Amino acid sequence: MSELRRALELNPLDPLFSSLMGYLFHVTRQFERAIAQLHSAIELNPNFYLPHWLLSVTYVQIRRFDEAVAAAEKANELSGRHSMTLGGLGRVYALAGRTAEARQLLEELQRQRRAGYVPPSFLAYIHRGLGELDQGMEWIARGVQERDLNIVVTLKTEPGYDHLRSHPAFQALLTKMNLQS
Repeated sequence: MSELRRALELNPLDPLFSSLMGYLFHVTRQFERAIAQLHSAIELNPNFYLPHWLLSVTYVQIRRFDEAVAAAEKANELSGRHSMTLGGLGRVYALAGRTAEARQLLEELQRQRRAGYVPPSFLAYIHRGLGELDQGMEWIARGVQERDLNIVVTLKTEPGYDHLRSHPAFQALLTKMNLQS
């Protein structure tokens, strides 16, 4: 956190650093601070998809699903339908009760994965949103095996994994990665 604060002091207009600070607030469960920081990042560059995507992830944590959907849709539009934003949007749709749309995005990601590399985390997002925890855990385990940074870097700290922390397979992955407390 101190290093990122220093980076923002040196370059206060950088939307990436501002977005990353918002994410640090998110992982430390300071959700309102994360939202404010991510809105600041969006003001710096409204066309940068990352703060919109992170905003959707944060809104999910506080169950503000309408706002999460709007932010995820904007991130997906700005990213050109990047697999990360498709997975995030699918998860948000599922959590917002828009199951058919979530399943369509899951199918789209599965087609993309057959044609090229799509990180397993993005499929896990949607399965978790749909409440399909075993399938979500399978994709998370595959992500650990494939060294998917969206999983290996966030597995210990991401609040979005809180509902899985007591799952035996999740605990086994933490042990495998030497991340047990």
